[in-house]
Amino acid sequence: MSARRISKSEQAAKRKRKEAAARKTTTDILRPIDIWAASIVECFEALVRAGYGEDRARWYIEEQLRLPDWVIQNPNHSPFEDDEDEDDD
Repeated sequence: MSARRISKSEQAAKRKRKEAAARKTTTDILRPIDIWAASIVECFEALVRAGYGEDRARWYIEEQLRLPDWVIQNPNHSPFEDDEDEDDD
């Protein structure tokens, strides 16, 4: 049994679909939050593969991994931080 040969127009259409798909994937730039979330998922899957149950792996993720500082800044709400500048005058 020989396979049916693809015509030139079908080859061109297939090439255009591939090129369009390649352009689409290159324009999807991952933001830092996307990378962080993917690392959380990878950590969870690694824990499950290592023998942790899903509940225990979820607990570990929730307890050990916190939001990075660039997601939620840790502000210093000290009311005395500007007093040092006033004493220099």
